[in-house]
Amino acid sequence: MRDGAAAGLDTGRRTAQLADVKHLLLLVAALGCASAHTDPPLPTRAPARVVGASSTLDELLRGDLADDHAFPWSATRPLTWDDFQGTPPTEGPEGAKTSYTLYYAWKCRGESFEFRAIAGFRPRESWVKAVVLNDGTQRRTVLGHEQTHFDLAEVHARRIRRAFAALTHPCGQPDGELSALAQRLAQAEKAEQRRYDAETNHGLIAVKQAAWSLQTRRRLAASK
Repeated sequence: MRDGAAAGLDTGRRTAQLADVKHLLLLVAALGCASAHTDPPLPTRAPARVVGASSTLDELLRGDLADDHAFPWSATRPLTWDDFQGTPPTEGPEGAKTSYTLYYAWKCRGESFEFRAIAGFRPRESWVKAVVLNDGTQRRTVLGHEQTHFDLAEVHARRIRRAFAALTHPCGQPDGELSALAQRLAQAEKAEQRRYDAETNHGLIAVKQAAWSLQTRRRLAASK
């Protein structure tokens, strides 16, 4: 059996050896999105978690979410300002920041390949300033901008799932090749997030923001 697990946009690698697990890989990073600023901070890394042979991928990802105090994207559970629990900085132009991680994992048993990918929101690393909450217009528009960031993450989580589902004989490929594919797809997600911020000026251009939000909702509705 071969287990692989990865999460994040820019990733670091850990490998562990177990009795009946060939490899365990855990790649972790979080994107912080400032609603009125420039590039996100550098990714952070978490230590690899050793997973027993009996653990399922769903258990692995649930554990990673719990470790990060995160929750998965859901069509029936939009973000609220109560989810932004981090302490905002006292300086800087940012009004709010969304932190999330793309979690993905794979497992091989012989030629049987399993793969999961989800987007998880990290409340403790996400924050909003009082100036946003105290302004009725900003309170609504900035939250909409941040929601679309999280929605885009889910769009790309689904894209990653489709890409891995389309692989031919993935269990015959080295872990490094599977990891490289995941990282390429994660980089595409990161690039689109940056383009979204650039084209909307971090949500300040209302027409562009509305177009991105609508397009992203349509992409979600058209995919699984």
